[in-house]
Amino acid sequence: MKNVFFVAILFLSFSACKEKVTEPTGPTQMEQVIAVHDELMPKMGTIGELIGKLEASMDSTNVDSMKVTAIQNLKGANQEMMTWMIDFGNAFDSEEVLDGKELNEEKRYVLGEFQNSVNDLKSSMESAIANAEKLLSN
Repeated sequence: MKNVFFVAILFLSFSACKEKVTEPTGPTQMEQVIAVHDELMPKMGTIGELIGKLEASMDSTNVDSMKVTAIQNLKGANQEMMTWMIDFGNAFDSEEVLDGKELNEEKRYVLGEFQNSVNDLKSSMESAIANAEKLLSN
C-alpha cells in the first residue's frame, strides 16, 4: 500500500510539473488579413454604386471637379483592391490561405507586407467612399 501511495504522489508531481501547451489565442496573421479582405469585398459594390450616382449627378455643361476627383478616387480604390487580390492569390496557395499550412520565413515576411497593404487599402477605400457619400449628400 505504501508503494501505491508513493507511485501516486510521484505521478501527481510529474504531471503538475509538466509544461502546459496552450493553444494560440485569437486569429492567425493569415486570418487577420483575410478578415480585412472579407470586410472590404462588400465595399466593392458600394464603390460601383457611388460611381454611378456621382456620374448621374453631373451634367455635361457643368463638370464638378470635386465629383470627378471623387470618381477617380473610387475607381483607384477599386483597382487597388483588384490588384491586391491578384497579387495575394499569386503569392499564396489555397492550402496556405484556407487550411493554415505553415509558411516559411519568406512567406511570413510577404504576408506581413500584404497585411500592411490591405490595411492601407482599407483606409483608401473608406476615405474614397466617405468623400463620395459626403458629396452626394450636399
